[in-house]
Amino acid sequence: MTKKNNSKKDTQKNPWTHEDEGDHYPSMKEWWCIETLFKTLEDNRKWNLKSSFAYELETPSCFFLYHLFDMTSKKLVARNSTNDDIKMLSYKKNKVDIKYKENSIKGLYPNYKIHIEDDKNDFSIDMTYNAKVFPHWSAQDSTNGYLPFGLDYYRYGWLLNCDLLGSLKFMGEQYKIKGKGYLEKAWGNWSYMNPFQKLSGFRKTISTYGNLFYWWFSHRKPTILDRIAFTTENNPFGYDWFWGIFKNNWSVFYGNSLFWISEGPAVGVLTLFTKGNNYLDFVDINFNYNKIKYIKEYDIYYPIDLNITGSLDNKKIKLRVWPTCEIYEYIEKFKGNGFYRAFIAPEIPGKIEGIFSDDNGKVKLEGDCKIVQQRQPSKLGHNSLKIDILKPPKGVGIMVDFQSHYLMKKVFTKMQLAPRLKFSFNFGKICSYEISDKKKR
Repeated sequence: MTKKNNSKKDTQKNPWTHEDEGDHYPSMKEWWCIETLFKTLEDNRKWNLKSSFAYELETPSCFFLYHLFDMTSKKLVARNSTNDDIKMLSYKKNKVDIKYKENSIKGLYPNYKIHIEDDKNDFSIDMTYNAKVFPHWSAQDSTNGYLPFGLDYYRYGWLLNCDLLGSLKFMGEQYKIKGKGYLEKAWGNWSYMNPFQKLSGFRKTISTYGNLFYWWFSHRKPTILDRIAFTTENNPFGYDWFWGIFKNNWSVFYGNSLFWISEGPAVGVLTLFTKGNNYLDFVDINFNYNKIKYIKEYDIYYPIDLNITGSLDNKKIKLRVWPTCEIYEYIEKFKGNGFYRAFIAPEIPGKIEGIFSDDNGKVKLEGDCKIVQQRQPSKLGHNSLKIDILKPPKGVGIMVDFQSHYLMKKVFTKMQLAPRLKFSFNFGKICSYEISDKKKR
C-alpha cells in the first residue's frame, strides 16, 4: 500500500465562483445534472439516481429527466423525461436554484438540497449533499473548463464526491438513504443537431482546440502503438464518460472526446481525487473496449465494458468499468432528414476496479460507478478501420482491417517486412450474420 500520497494538490481554493454556479442565461444551452449512488438503510439495497435540468434557446424549450435504478435487482424501476416551455424552468444568478415544477436543486458549495418527485411512479426523494472535495473544471490545468464542440465551445465542470443523506419514497415504502453524490454544470453556445451552425465563438473555439492538443501532446510519451482503431459512430459529437466512488473514498471522473478513435489514445481527461483536495489530471490516457452493444435501428455500436490506462510522471492507473444492471438507452430522434439522425445516451450503473501505483507502492481500487455513453449516429452507419502494427518478436509490418456497413464490404490486408517479406489481400462482402446485437473485441 502507498505510505503517503504524492498526488498533485490544487491551490486549496474553490475554482467555482458563485457566478459559475448560477445560471448563464442567455447561453444557447445550459444544464445542471446530478448522479447518485446510495443504499436504503432498512434493507441495504443499492440504488442509482440521475436527474438533469436544462434549457436551450434553439427551440426554445426546457428539459427535465430522472432515471432510478434498483442496482440490487439490476433494473431500471422508474423514469421520466419531458420537454416543456422554457418558462417552466426557473433559475437564478450567483447560486444553484434550479426548479422544474416540484423538482429542484438548491445550494452553493459545499452544501446542496435536492428534491425529485413523480406521483405517477409513486416516487419521491429528498437529499442533502455535503461536498468532500473541491469542484473541478474539465481540463482545469489546460483550458479551465472550456471545451470545443464543432465550431463552438462550452464550459464544463463537476463536483465528484459528496456525502449524501436523505429519504426515499417508492411504491408505498419509506426509506432512509445514505451514499455518495455527484453534481455537474455546463453552459455554452453549441448545437447537437447543427454542430457547425454557429460561428460567434470560432476564435475562442480554435484557441481551445489548440490549448487542449498542446496539453495533450506535451504530456504523452512518444511511442509506436500496437493498435489504433476508428469507427464512424465515434465522431467528435459523442463521448465516453464515467464517474466512480471507491471503497477508500477516492473518486474518479473520465470523459473522452472520441474524434473517431475506438481504441488507442484518449483525447480526454481522467481525474482522480485522493485524500482531501489532492487531484491528478492524467493526460497520457489509452483505452479499449472489452464488449460493445449494437443498436440496429441506427447501425451503431457503443461500449459497455471498458479498460482505461493513464500515466502522469511516476504515477500510473489502470481501470476497468462494466455493467451491473440492465442498460437503459435514452434516444431522441432528430427531426428532418439531416446527416445526423439522433442523440443517444445509454445509462449504465456499474462496477469499477483497478490499480493506482507510484514510487511508494500500489493501491487497489474497487467501487461502484455510473457509465454514460453519448453518440450521434449519422447516415453512414457503422464503418470501422483497425490498424495493427507488427513489432518484434512477432515480426515487422502492418495489418489493416476495414469494414463498412454502408457499403456492405470488408477489406483485410497484411504487409510483413521482416523476418520475411509477405503480403496478403482479401476483399469481400459483409453478410447479415456478421452484424450482431452483441460483439466482443
